[in-house]
Amino acid sequence: MATLPHPIPAPKILVRSSTSNPAFLASHRTLLLGDLAALSLRPRRSRRLGRRSWSSASVRAVLDFDVSSAALNASSNVSSRQRRQQDDDHRSKVANLSDIISERGACGVGFIANLKNEPSHKIIQDALAALGCMEHRGGCAADNNSGDGAGLMTSVPWDLYNDWASKQGLASLGRFNTGVGMIFLPRDERFMNEAKSVIMKTFSEEGLEVLGWRPVPVNTSVVGYYAKETMPNIQQVFVKVSKEENIDDIERELYICRKLIERVVKSEEWKDELYFCSLSHRTIVYKGMLRSEALGQFYLDLQNELYRSSFAIYHRRYSTNTSPRWPLAQPMRLLGHNGEINTIQGNLNWMQSREGTLKSPVWHGRENEIRPYGDTKASDSANLDSAAELLLRSGRSPAEALMILVPEAYKNHPTLMIKYPEVVDFYDYYKGQMEAWDGPALLLFSDGKTVGACLDRNGLRPARYWRTIDDVVYVASEVGVLPMDETKVTMKGRLGPGMMITVDLQSGQVYENTDVKKSVAAAKPYGKWLTENMRTVKPVNFLASVAMENEMALRHQQAFGYSSEDVQMVIETMASQGKEPTFCMGDDIPLAVLSRKPHMIYDYFKQRFAQVSLMPKMKQLPIQHDLFYSLATDVYQ
Repeated sequence: MATLPHPIPAPKILVRSSTSNPAFLASHRTLLLGDLAALSLRPRRSRRLGRRSWSSASVRAVLDFDVSSAALNASSNVSSRQRRQQDDDHRSKVANLSDIISERGACGVGFIANLKNEPSHKIIQDALAALGCMEHRGGCAADNNSGDGAGLMTSVPWDLYNDWASKQGLASLGRFNTGVGMIFLPRDERFMNEAKSVIMKTFSEEGLEVLGWRPVPVNTSVVGYYAKETMPNIQQVFVKVSKEENIDDIERELYICRKLIERVVKSEEWKDELYFCSLSHRTIVYKGMLRSEALGQFYLDLQNELYRSSFAIYHRRYSTNTSPRWPLAQPMRLLGHNGEINTIQGNLNWMQSREGTLKSPVWHGRENEIRPYGDTKASDSANLDSAAELLLRSGRSPAEALMILVPEAYKNHPTLMIKYPEVVDFYDYYKGQMEAWDGPALLLFSDGKTVGACLDRNGLRPARYWRTIDDVVYVASEVGVLPMDETKVTMKGRLGPGMMITVDLQSGQVYENTDVKKSVAAAKPYGKWLTENMRTVKPVNFLASVAMENEMALRHQQAFGYSSEDVQMVIETMASQGKEPTFCMGDDIPLAVLSRKPHMIYDYFKQRFAQVSLMPKMKQLPIQHDLFYSLATDVYQ
C-alpha cells in the first residue's frame, strides 16, 4: 500500500485527536470509508463528456469534522429526530456547493505576441505574471511545491546566449544557422555523459557541428520534494547547421536529428531520462514539474534582462491520463494543450497503421528514420504535439496542421456551406486521411513565425482574446490574468467551437477564424481533387418482397450476435431514416469477458476516454495519517 513519504507538511484541521485511538480507527473504518466514498470522491461530471474530476476541497471538507469518542457516546443518548437534525447540520458543513463549483479541473494557457515582432523582456515578465494567475488551474502535491507542471515557450533569446558564449570564449552564435536544444539529461553523471556522447555523435554523423554545452542556471530551492526526487540535469546544446540555408530545412534537419537520437537510445538503461524539451532554430521551451509562480524563480534565465522575445506561450498543467513528470510539463515542442484527447488510443493506432505508407518529397526517402510518430507511454498532449510536428515539418503551416488534426463541425454549417465552400472541400478532402483528435481541447501553438490558438469542435474550453493600441495580442483561458487599461483595447472576442485565431509575427497581421480558414483552404484546389478522385456509393432500392423467412432471419441474427434491441433501435432506424441513430443510455450489462453469454468480437473492446489522474491530486491534501491516504487509495482502486 502506497503511503506518503516523510517529512510531510503539518496537517490543517482534519480528523482530530480521537483518530489516534486504534479502537476508534478499527470500529469506524467503514464509517470513514463510506463518507469518503460518498461525499469526497463522488465523481463530479463536468460539462465535458467522459471527464470526471474530484474536488480536493470536498475531500478536505469530509475529513474536517469532530468525531471524538465522547461525541459519539453522547450521540447514542439523543433521540432519532435530534440525531437526524445533527446529521443535517453536519452535512450542510460538509457539502459546500460553492466550494465544489469553484473547483476547476483544466489547464491554464495563454499567449502574448508583439505584432511588430520586437523582442522585449516585458513579454517574458507579463507571461510569467499571467502564468502566476493560473495556479488554481493546476494540481500540486503534498509538499505544496511539486506542481503538475508549468512552462514557457518563446523565441530563442540570442542576446542572452551570445553573452554566455562571449564569457566562455566562444565565437558569436549565428542567428541564421544555429539550433538550440533544451534537454533533460539523466541525473547520474555517468549516464549523463553517455547521453551527451550519443547526441554529439548523431549530430556529427548528420553533418552538424556542436558548438558547446550550457548548463542552464537554476534555483533548486524552489523545487518541491517530489519534483526534486526526479529532477533531471538540465542543459542546452548549440549546434551549427551548415549544409542547409532555408530556415524550414534547418528545422527539418534538427527534427531528423532528434528522432534519430530517440531511436538510438531506446536500448539504453537511461532511455526514459533523456528528453528534448525543444530543438529548434526559432523557439525554445523552459518547463518543469513546478508551480506557476516557481517557474520564473527556478529558471534564472527568465529573470535576465537579456532574455527577450516577441511572443510567449505559457501553460499551467492539470494532469489527466498520466501522472506528473518533468517531460510532460507543457508547452510541448509546438503547442500547449488545455483538455483531453478522448480518441487517443484510436488515433495512435491509425497513425501506426499508416506509418509504412506516409511519404513526402521533403524527407528525401528518410521517412523510416523518423518513425514512430506516436508514443503510447506519453500523454495525449504529447502525442497530439508529435502528430502536429510531423505535419509541420512536412511543409504545412501551423494553421493547416491544426485544421487537419482538429477539424471543426463543418457538415451542414450554414456559413461555410454557402459562403466558404472551399473550406468544406478542405475538410472533406482530409477526413479520409486523418481522424479527428477530439477532445475537449484548447490548443495554443507556434512555430516561431506564427502564434495561434484554436478550439476543437466541442468548444468546451474557454478562450478569450484581445488586442491593444500598442499592437500586442493576448489570448488566455480566462480574463484578468494581466491588468489591462480598457481604453487601450482595440479588439476583443472569444473563440467558439472549432474557431481559430493566428498572429503572423512577420507581417504583423491578426487573422481571425474566417480569414485563417479561407487562406488555408484556398492554397490548393481541394474541390477539384475531390471531384476527380472521390467516388460516392449510391444507396440501392429496397427489395420488393421478403427474401428470408422469419425463422431463418432469426437464426442469422443470433449467429451474428444481434439482439432484439439492435434490430429495433439500430437496424430499423438506419433502414427507415438512412442514418445512424443517436440515443443515450446506461451500460449496465456485464463486460463481455465476464459474461456467460456469447458475444461478438468487437464487444470485447471499449473506447478509452480521458480520466483525471486522481492520486496526484489526493497527494496535495495535508494528511498526516497514512490511514486516510490508504482509504482514498482503496476507494480509487
